[in-house]
Amino acid sequence: MTRIFDALKKAEAAREAAAPTGGSVTPLPHSPAHSQGRAPAARPLPDSGRGPLPLLGGIELADDTMREMAALRVSLEAVLRDRNPRVVMFLSPQGGEGTSTVALQFAQALSRDPSVRPLILDVNVRRPAFDQDTALRCAVIASSVAPRGPEPPAVSSNLFVVPSPEEVRRTGLYQPATLRQVMDASVPGFDWVILDGPPVLESPEASALGALADGVVLVVQAGRTKRPVLTRAADLLRKAGARVLGSVLNRRVLEIPEFIYRRI
Repeated sequence: MTRIFDALKKAEAAREAAAPTGGSVTPLPHSPAHSQGRAPAARPLPDSGRGPLPLLGGIELADDTMREMAALRVSLEAVLRDRNPRVVMFLSPQGGEGTSTVALQFAQALSRDPSVRPLILDVNVRRPAFDQDTALRCAVIASSVAPRGPEPPAVSSNLFVVPSPEEVRRTGLYQPATLRQVMDASVPGFDWVILDGPPVLESPEASALGALADGVVLVVQAGRTKRPVLTRAADLLRKAGARVLGSVLNRRVLEIPEFIYRRI
């Protein structure tokens, strides 16, 4: 099970009333298309081969993971309180750090709130986290993210996914203009949009894609990602105009039992 802590290490210092604790980052010029000034359109209907699809199945959310996802939500809401919907991209400096798992955990935690309607956009075309079941008209999780269990999965009623378009998978490159078109067609009607992005240092388009979101959260694996690697990824994102909000430490291993750790 993925372990996460320190939901956001950084926050925007200008948010005096509701800013989360931690360091700060300087806001960059950024004007995403989906802001509070645009009224959401009618909710799109799932359709085979186009638009958002309901998610079939999911991954387990332990109690501690739910608490950490709740803390992450509070931090992001404070930083992005003027955005509707809130468009957040999860990226990692390099592959294999658990970005898709963290993004899915966050989206699933959001979907448990009946007043919230989250959407996931699969943007990592080299290693897609979601596929499309055309017979069921649903999105399914790739086995690399969540292997199928013995029990038949249920269809989510409140979490939708837009898998990577087939033509994009064939080219192996998600152009920013294409992602903008997908967002314009899919995002209206949703409260949160979670972009599951490609590794920054392995994908030349990652930084430009990150600039299309309201903010970027970097996912780093504990004990693996070195500080210079994280710094390099953050610098590339900022140079492209992306707004780096902070980082999530994934797969942390406690050196002492958790029940003792919580008493310290």
